Amino acid sequence: MPNDEPLTPKTGLVVPQAPALSAAQQAVLAELYLPLMGPLAYSLYAALRSLQSSENELSNRRSHAELLGILNVDLPTVLAARRKLEATGLLRSYYQQDELGVVYIYQLQAPLLALQFFADDLLSVLLLDTVGELRYQQLASDFSAQPIDLTAAKDVTANILDVFHVDSQKVTTPPLSVQKVRAQLAANEPAEDHSPVLSDDDFDWQLLGQILKQNYVDLKQVASSRQLIITESRVYGISEIEMAKLISEVASLTTGQFDENQLKLLIARRYERPAVSSQQVATEAPVATTATKDTKTSAQLSTAEQQLVTYAKQAAPYEFLTALKQEKHGFVTSGENRLVHDLIGRGVLPNAVINMVIYYLLQNRELAALNRNLLETVANDWQQHGITTPEAALIYLRQRKQPKSTPTRRKNNRPTRKEIMPKWAQQQQQTERGKQPAQTGKQITAAQRKQLADRLAKLETNSEKED
Repeated sequence: MPNDEPLTPKTGLVVPQAPALSAAQQAVLAELYLPLMGPLAYSLYAALRSLQSSENELSNRRSHAELLGILNVDLPTVLAARRKLEATGLLRSYYQQDELGVVYIYQLQAPLLALQFFADDLLSVLLLDTVGELRYQQLASDFSAQPIDLTAAKDVTANILDVFHVDSQKVTTPPLSVQKVRAQLAANEPAEDHSPVLSDDDFDWQLLGQILKQNYVDLKQVASSRQLIITESRVYGISEIEMAKLISEVASLTTGQFDENQLKLLIARRYERPAVSSQQVATEAPVATTATKDTKTSAQLSTAEQQLVTYAKQAAPYEFLTALKQEKHGFVTSGENRLVHDLIGRGVLPNAVINMVIYYLLQNRELAALNRNLLETVANDWQQHGITTPEAALIYLRQRKQPKSTPTRRKNNRPTRKEIMPKWAQQQQQTERGKQPAQTGKQITAAQRKQLADRLAKLETNSEKED
């Protein structure tokens, strides 16, 4: 992970000079970014601005101890706040080691404009999940400028050439100094940071377009909202037909266009509801067909594990998470919902593997709720090991547990962790064993039972004599 480089309070830091924020950018930072990253990350952003260096030289470095003194917190707290700034696009961190030692370069990034923020799929969904629908609508209204009707007005704005005299030859052939400044500014312009593009091989865009065309929905806007549509369909398991119905509900009858924020709200209201339990889904779900699974890998799995794999392949991550939490008599928190959205938005793991990550943390690790650090660590580890199917995930977990289960490697007489299966999987195993009598580890013969009774009688006699 990028934040695993060595860092101590003595480690140096350099904050290059960044343009000052406008009033509009400060408002966006305080109203839209603050709910996502929290007050500490917001304070860290301000503290880093106070440590900016006008020289932009790595030799003119400060230490992290100075930053800790400004915020009056410890180093792990600052690192957690820094990760939130990086995740929301407000900070880019670079690590370097030179003759002066280790140094971090923190490049502050300007917040998006309000229109860009609400147009960003991940940020807008995270804000909705954080503040709720009512506050989200209020924020959108606050940042929506009401344009003045100028249809009856006449434009009398002066042109630049009407006011200033400019040599036409210099305009067509800019002076050398102008060309140098342009080249310098272009070289210093940071590269555009593209959001991860999700794989949509399983989503039938042609079918979606045909349905929406019949409902007179603007297909150009559908194409521009491609990232939002595929993200929401993966999180909640929305089919092409269901997505077409949702888009048609929020689309204008006159223009055929739709508001992306209204679509997000509709999906949140429609799908963030109590889901059926994993036991019900597993009972109703058909057994996975051999045409769609690896026979060799599946043969290594038990019946209960194969049933778990089937459910992981069929359920959307939000449905899978809700079923597991209900089975543990819990509920899905807004933070867990954000974590699932974020992980899917990265586009690095298939839905079925994401479900297995959720299952591993909530069932095998017995966590009450998903933890961001553990979720990202497991997902990152599985991605590095090429885990692309739930069968491979189970085999990988089994291989990792084998060395720890041998008697020679046990320490402090700690019991081996028992594999926890969901109730519906346990019932499957009980059904298979229902006709078999319970077997104990050892059977005591009649002779052994008589020998034990004689020993007990002898012990009681000796005890009475001592009294």
